Amino acid sequence: MSLEKQLFLSFFSVSACLLVLSLGISLFYNVNRRKAEIDSLISGVAAYAASMDQVIHMLDSGYPDRETAAALDGLHENFPDLNVIAIYDRNLLRFYHTTRRESGESLINGEEQAVLSGSGPYITTGIGTHGTQRRAFHAVVGNDGAISGFVMASAFSTYIAEQSRQIFSVYAAVLVVMLVVSFLLSHGTVRLLRSSLMGYHPQELLRLYLRQDTVLNAMEEGILASDLTGTVVFANQPARALFPPGEEPLGQPIGRLFPATRAQEILKTGSPVMGQGCSLSGHPLICSEIPIGNLPKIQGVLTILNDRYEVETLSDELSGARSMLDTLRAFNHEFLNKLHVILGYLQTGQTQQAITFITNSSLVSSQAIRQTADCLRVHQICALVVGKMMHAAELGILLTVSPDSRCMGKDLVMDVGDCVTLVGNLLENAIEELHGSKKEIREITLGIYASTEGTVITCADTGRGIPAPVLERIFDNGFSTKGEGRGTGLHLVRQIVDRCGGEISIDTEEGEGTCFTLTFTRKEYQ
Repeated sequence: MSLEKQLFLSFFSVSACLLVLSLGISLFYNVNRRKAEIDSLISGVAAYAASMDQVIHMLDSGYPDRETAAALDGLHENFPDLNVIAIYDRNLLRFYHTTRRESGESLINGEEQAVLSGSGPYITTGIGTHGTQRRAFHAVVGNDGAISGFVMASAFSTYIAEQSRQIFSVYAAVLVVMLVVSFLLSHGTVRLLRSSLMGYHPQELLRLYLRQDTVLNAMEEGILASDLTGTVVFANQPARALFPPGEEPLGQPIGRLFPATRAQEILKTGSPVMGQGCSLSGHPLICSEIPIGNLPKIQGVLTILNDRYEVETLSDELSGARSMLDTLRAFNHEFLNKLHVILGYLQTGQTQQAITFITNSSLVSSQAIRQTADCLRVHQICALVVGKMMHAAELGILLTVSPDSRCMGKDLVMDVGDCVTLVGNLLENAIEELHGSKKEIREITLGIYASTEGTVITCADTGRGIPAPVLERIFDNGFSTKGEGRGTGLHLVRQIVDRCGGEISIDTEEGEGTCFTLTFTRKEYQ
């Protein structure tokens, strides 16, 4: 059975039960009230007749009286619900009775003994020739103060039953009409409910709700929905998990649960707030708040909470993939160039030069490229380093990146362009130094360490070292031991370091090599 039919039957069943119950109680009350009215009527008529002077005089005289009979006939005619009025003396001689042809004979059967013995008025159920009767007995007290007889007033039980049946018929008709009205109202209520549900059947809406509830609870993001008053009306399971155990977010003000919310601003402007950093119950989060609906009919605010660590991890993976792609493109370009060089050597008969070139090219392996791309997630820096690796390999120099290096754009203290300039000049200076040396081991190790506290760049080579006189002027503009028109690279490095508030340290030993260390600390950690 569909939910719509269930709702219809539920509405109709409840209405029908209430109708039957209310009408049944009312019918029971009215039937009993009608019986009580008849009992009151016959008791009152009996008391009135017993107090009539004509009746008292008639019983005292011991003879029936036509005038008294006429008065009693008039009394009987005034009460259509009254069937019988009978007057007896103490010896049970009947002095008056309504027409026996219509009302039949009343059989007293000893019911009069109590009233003749001085009992107060009472009502019994007796038997007559026309069936059972409700009888009211009342004593007639003569002028001498003694009981001279009694009055019996009665109504047939069949008449009372007929009155009850009439009442029941009316109530049954009312019940049928009200059931029809209830049926129509239940049907109309279900149709109105369907229209208020934008044409969805309740069963469809239930399935849609259960499906959406399952989907929302299966999401990794925490979702809170607040209404126009800022009260939370929905929270999925990941959102509930962000709050302390036992704390129920539903019905709570969003501002108390989530102090960083900008829900009121969004309700006024209708503009979403995306990707703001925040903290909730000690959890570092990235929050986005979106209005539900458009101005001027915004219905609330949807708050989406993402774990900052997971977002940064995904961003890191995406950055690494992009850096790897750019690096592979550069590697592919350099590989094609190398093939052209090797082809040129072979076509010109320079076999030994081709062998030497191939040997040096093997200094840059695909594993080294992958390691570089994994460590350096800024694709401009990664591409520069890979290019320098290729160039160094052509000169027989092994350039590697320290495996513990870590560089992401968001963690760099300086601009990416400045970092590229620093790394490029340090590597070029080291390559030139090793290319001009006669040392057997020619290696360069680059390290870039970027974190929330700061950035450190190291560049170590196995060159000849820097003599003390040269070390004093190494950062001077135009100073170089390599000839005219040189000496600007390290000067530019000094300028960038000074502008960014960093420090330079040089660890060198003649005949062993040199290590440049650039240190940059964020201002908030100084």
